[in-house]
This record gives sequence, C-alpha cells and structure tokens, in this order.
Amino acid sequence: MVWPHDHELAKQLERIKCEYLPFAPNDYESLRSVGVPDATSLMALAEDDRVNLQVALKARDINPKIRVVLRQFNRTLARKIEQNLPNCSVLSLASHAAATIVGAALDQSSFYSLQFPDLDGVLCGFSQRPAGLFGITGMTRAEAQAQLKMRVIAVGGVTEFDPKRRFEASDELVVFGLLKYLIATVVNPVSAETIARPNIGHRFRGAVQAFRHLDPVIRGMLAAATLVFIAATVFFGFLFKKDAITAAYFVTTTMTTTGYGDITPTTHLGQLATMLLEILGVAFSGISIAFVTTALTRAQFTALQGLRQIKTRGHVVVCGAGNVGTRVIEFLRMLGQPVVVIDPAPDAETVELSRIRAVELLTGDATRDGTLELCNLPVARSLIALTSSDTANLEVALGARGRNPHLQVVMRVQDDAFAGSVGRQFEAIQTFSTSSLAAPAFAGLSRFPGTRARIEFGDEDYNVGERLQGEVPMPPPAEHCVALAVWRNGQFLHIDNFDEMEPFDRLLFIVPLSQFRAGAPRRETRTAP
Repeated sequence: MVWPHDHELAKQLERIKCEYLPFAPNDYESLRSVGVPDATSLMALAEDDRVNLQVALKARDINPKIRVVLRQFNRTLARKIEQNLPNCSVLSLASHAAATIVGAALDQSSFYSLQFPDLDGVLCGFSQRPAGLFGITGMTRAEAQAQLKMRVIAVGGVTEFDPKRRFEASDELVVFGLLKYLIATVVNPVSAETIARPNIGHRFRGAVQAFRHLDPVIRGMLAAATLVFIAATVFFGFLFKKDAITAAYFVTTTMTTTGYGDITPTTHLGQLATMLLEILGVAFSGISIAFVTTALTRAQFTALQGLRQIKTRGHVVVCGAGNVGTRVIEFLRMLGQPVVVIDPAPDAETVELSRIRAVELLTGDATRDGTLELCNLPVARSLIALTSSDTANLEVALGARGRNPHLQVVMRVQDDAFAGSVGRQFEAIQTFSTSSLAAPAFAGLSRFPGTRARIEFGDEDYNVGERLQGEVPMPPPAEHCVALAVWRNGQFLHIDNFDEMEPFDRLLFIVPLSQFRAGAPRRETRTAP
C-alpha cells in the first residue's frame, strides 16, 4: 500500500499484515521505490480519478508490461481508457454496485447482479432459492430452464449434478438469468394489493382512513355541519310540508346565506330556526374558508419544495440520487419499474427525468416522516436508501418498514462493521457496501483480465469472468468452469456448455477459485445427490 502518511490507515494495514509505504503514489520516485519496475500488477484505487490516472500512466512509463487496474467514477472515460491502454482494466464502484442493489431490491434472494456486456448490455443476476419458490418442483434441468428462461447452475451448492434428476421442492437451487425473468418468479406478499387498482370497497376504506387523519377541528366541524343539515332538512320538511329535496334546498340557501326568498317561514318557530341556521351556517362557512385557505397555502409551499402525494402503485422508492443512486435509477428504468426519487438537492439529470415524467421526484429529506408519508409506501414494491450517511440510510429504512412491514428495503452502508450489525439486528433490511462489492472484483482483475465479480455459494467461491472469443472459440483455461451465457449479434443467450460457443461470442462464465490458491489440493469433482 502506497499512500501519504495516515496513522489510522497504518494501524489497519498492520492488522492485516500489509506493508505500508507513506509516499505520494503519483510520484515517479515513489513508484520506483515500491518496486513497480518488477511488479506484476498495480491497482490505483484513490477516490480522485485524476490521481488514479496519473499513477497508472506513470507506472506504465516505468514498467510497460505491468498490468494496471484503476478506479474511475466516469464510466465513459473508463471505457476509453480500457480501449486505448493495453493490459488495463477500469472499474466504477457506483456502476458495479448499482446492479446488485437493484437485483436485491426486486428479488430478496438475489445475491449478485451485473450488466453484461458492461456499459451497454442487459441486466442479469444470480438468485438462490428452493425449487418450490421457483415453481419448478418435479422438473428436470432442461424443463426448468425452458419454463424459467434462465440457467440452473447448482443444486445444493454443487454445480455438477445429474441433469435428468427431478427437482424436489426443498432443493436449494442457484439460478442465473436476466433480471426481468428473475423478478417475474418472485412471490410478493403485497403484490395483489400493489398491482390491482382499488375497487369500491378499497376506495370507501381509503376515504374513511383519510377522514380519520383530518385535523380534529375540521373533522368535528364537518360532522356537526352534516348533523345540522340533516336535522334542519327533516324539521323544515315537516314545517313547510315539502318534499326532502325542497327542504334540503331551503336549508342549503339559508346556511350559505344566499336567501333567494322563494321559500319563507311564516311562523315564529320557523323564523327562530332559520335565524339559528343562518348563524350556524356563517360559523361553518368561516371555519371552512380558514381551513381551505391554510390547506391551499400549505399545498403551494409543498409544491414549491417539490413535495406532493404520490399516487403510483408497485413502485420503487430511491432515496438519494448521487453516483450510485443515478445508476440505480437508470437500471430500474431499464427494467420498466416505476420509480419515485427522493433527494434534497437533485442534479440536472434527475430533474430532467422528472420533467419528462420518466421518474417522480420529491425534493425533500427522506429521514422526515412527512416526506415518507407522501411516497405511498403501503403499496410500494421496495425502497432503496442511498444517501451519503449510514445513519440516515438506517433511519429511512426503519421509517419505511414501520409504514409497510412487508416492504423490501435495501440500504447502502459505507462501514462494513456497521453493515454487519444492521444485518444481524434488522434481518428484514439488506445492506450493501459499494467498496465491499467492488473489492473482490479489483483483486480478481489484478490477476485475471475479464473478471466481473466474485460470488460464493455452497462451499466454494467463484470468479465471474467475461471473455471475447476469436475465430476459434476456446473454453477458459481453468478446470471446472461453468458456462452461463454469451452475447451474440446483440442478443443475450444462455448456454449449457462451452461447445455451444460460436466465433466472436462474448462469453460469461464462473470458475471455482480454490484451484488457484497456493498449495491448494486438486479440486475433486463433486456431484449433487
């Protein structure tokens, strides 16, 4: 590790037995002193894109053969660097993490997602569930894959199993496929309520609920005015010996002080009742005008803040439209999901998406109860908390779960220890760290060009790799690799084995990493029972 002196960093690196050299990394002498001339690879992982690029180019000046892996926020620049700098891989943390966060928000059993090919491909992911929850009990692998339109890659954590065996409901499967097909198999506990439009019963219950939430004064006034109107209609109907419509007409004109004079009480009792009705009508009208004026003023102020009641159903609420949030929003839109965005200071791109109605934007603080109340959370599909504060994300997540106990909640956490604590104490909330998601990919890229991620299931961890085939397709040069899919002529296609590859396919596959560990014994073939 090469970085300017940092006492806390030094202590952390000492714990993991990593040598620390307190030098400026973008200096030729520093790079020479740490062994760049003889190094195999170099990773530039600072938060400053400019520093990372300087380190990479200066290291390549010193050692033209060194493999370079660097971090860049700008994905377009990253692609151009990869295309023009040989033996170089560039990764954006925001883009890398966004796909997995979206997959988890839409499918709780999804443990990793990615865009394949990177930058302009489709969204696909891995999910681990019992066969019963995939709806493929009693099917063979071929039958299950035909129904799911996805690839079954492991049973009970083992990738090598009898393809003709019929799955039992309890068989734990790992499935890979397009996210749009993956989320179609999810059983949402509130899906019926979310997707269906409200019927008359729902509307009536909603009206009653809305009445209960009214200000107590206005609620009492409305109740009193209704009782006075009904009682007065009955009284004047008997007094004038008129029908109910005529009596109601007289009561309405009197309470609103319109007084057309076409119906006039002639008895003292009728005149006294009319005077009382006029006084009550003026009182009710004055209170109503005051409350309506206040409500309109509040609504205007709320509108100026970009806050309003959301009517969308089955939507995903994204709190925070920063680097990760922007990519999450883009991926959700790719999947056709309705999106509600909450951000106190949205950038121009998010505002433009709101203007063209691609998303619904609330310019407010997601930690405030009033803001969450506007999001129609009882019928939302999920909520993703992506603000820059771990505690704020937790506050948003807990507030959302309090309003909808069935809501799928995903939050970003920068501190790994805090993420573990949240996961243990609040099992219904999924936590992800962008750095933790990207770190294995960076490590893999330093050794294996084409690394996309590292995943784990069963007793093994796997490298997810991507390879562009030449005129003669060749399987990966490793043992026990599992073919997943190819990108061919602009189309995503599943393959069951490497024999199905064609020239110039872009291949996606997984390879067990245990075979590459120093001193590791040769991996024996395991077959699922």
